[in-house]
Amino acid sequence: MCVQLRMSTRLIGVAGNFLLYTYFVSRKPQSRLLRRSGECLIGLSVVLSTYSFLAVAEDREAFLKLVPLGYVMLFVYGTLLGTIGLCYIPGLFVYDVTIGLAVLLSASTVGVDMRVWYWTQRRGIHYWNQMRLIIDNLTIIVGALLYLTCAKRDLPPLPVEEEVPIPQTEENKTETTVKKKLN
Repeated sequence: MCVQLRMSTRLIGVAGNFLLYTYFVSRKPQSRLLRRSGECLIGLSVVLSTYSFLAVAEDREAFLKLVPLGYVMLFVYGTLLGTIGLCYIPGLFVYDVTIGLAVLLSASTVGVDMRVWYWTQRRGIHYWNQMRLIIDNLTIIVGALLYLTCAKRDLPPLPVEEEVPIPQTEENKTETTVKKKLN
């Protein structure tokens, strides 16, 4: 169950990266829907990976054994990865959280998934399944770097307040005329 969940979540992220690759590389102008679909698939993949690290006993145990400061790092990693996934799904600050995704996924790939001896000898996962997980992680990392190089940083629009005119009284009128004369 654990290996199937890990492999399927990575494949969802890889599919999202291929959609984004198609959006950025295509010579014809693509619809925004293609980009949003890719971002949503990556967000879903990241949220499912967060669930896997926090709720599946085998992944959580591996993280606690292989990463120093086990529980603290698990909490920090889970919080950051969950936040990144929840930012990807609605499309908020995607450019900014992609930097965090590349860093966190690189760290977890090196710290947890690249320990092939742990997964093959202790957990009984086939060698090529573990290689597939590592390659899928690298594909997601390369996709994040592609996103950072091709996308423009979009910030959500801020609400603009309208200026309310101040009613003019006799005192205000004399102050404004004095200021005009001084200038």
